[in-house]
Amino acid sequence: MFELLKQWITGNPTVSAAVVAGVTSLVVALLTLWLQPWRQRQLEQMKAALQNTGDEQRHLLQQRIEELKSQLDERRSAASARRDYEYEARKRLYAEVEPVRFHVYEALEEAHYRVRSLARTSRSGNLGTGPNSWVKGSGYYLRSTVYKLLSPIVHFRLLQRRMTFTDFNLDRDIALQYSLLKLYVRCFTDDFEFAALAPRLQYEPNHPHSEELAKENPAVFTRQALVLGDLECVADILIANEEGKTRAIQFGEFERLLGQTKVDDNLQEVLSLFTSFSPDRKPVLARLLLVQACFAQLILSTYKSATEPSQLPARLEILLADPDLLTALAWADGKSADLAPVRAYWEPRLKRLDSAPLVPTGSR
Repeated sequence: MFELLKQWITGNPTVSAAVVAGVTSLVVALLTLWLQPWRQRQLEQMKAALQNTGDEQRHLLQQRIEELKSQLDERRSAASARRDYEYEARKRLYAEVEPVRFHVYEALEEAHYRVRSLARTSRSGNLGTGPNSWVKGSGYYLRSTVYKLLSPIVHFRLLQRRMTFTDFNLDRDIALQYSLLKLYVRCFTDDFEFAALAPRLQYEPNHPHSEELAKENPAVFTRQALVLGDLECVADILIANEEGKTRAIQFGEFERLLGQTKVDDNLQEVLSLFTSFSPDRKPVLARLLLVQACFAQLILSTYKSATEPSQLPARLEILLADPDLLTALAWADGKSADLAPVRAYWEPRLKRLDSAPLVPTGSR
């Protein structure tokens, strides 16, 4: 029978195709029935895996969000604390420094014009040891000269004391003016540097026999500046302390100090420095005074407009080219002041100031 069926199928193409199609459909149906549970299991497994992955990703994302929120809260807290600190620190800074800063301006202006006065007095022949000298004895002109030239140093000392309680770097103008004033004060001790500037001056105050030689040649063998320790001691003497508040003493108080039976040795040394002064007798001191007078003007210019350290060299050049200044600071009649040593002294210091922090932390 199977043989007859085989012959009938193979002999009939239509039937043969139908059989093949039917068998194929049957096989596909069987395979589908067999594979469907497996595919369903695979789909379920994939869905479960995706669900687990999604839960994990959501957990990680939520964790990251919480971390970012925590960091943001910390930054806000730090920023708030910083604002509170700066607000209080600025209040202390301005309360402590602004009054002194105002007096610094006046002191520098007075010191500058006293050097102009000394130059004018020199041109009129009233310096030195002659009978018409205004600085030969301890008269008013000598006392007021010493007081006015020391005043910026005294106010710098007051600012130094306030650095313990204030942060000068919160205000760049104040920080810059403090740094410039520090340079101004230090130049009172740089007599050997002034002597070495071109044209070089012979200067031997440390000569073994300088005391005897100075009687004949004071320009070479007399000390024409102060050491830093003595300068600081003098500044401290000229500071009054009243009920815990410090201030620079007034000129009347300064005169009473000089009227005491025993004048402090450091203060007496300053008086001796300017007694019988003239640019011929003390040429190193004369250079020092010109350097200070010009630099006082430079510091005063920073009060009038915001200034960056990089601007100072060009501003100094403008000051040194001022015809009025060249005439006013001339020691001799009919001549212009030689300000080349001023430029040679200040240029390298201003460059170093531009590359250094204005007020290093902990600076005193």
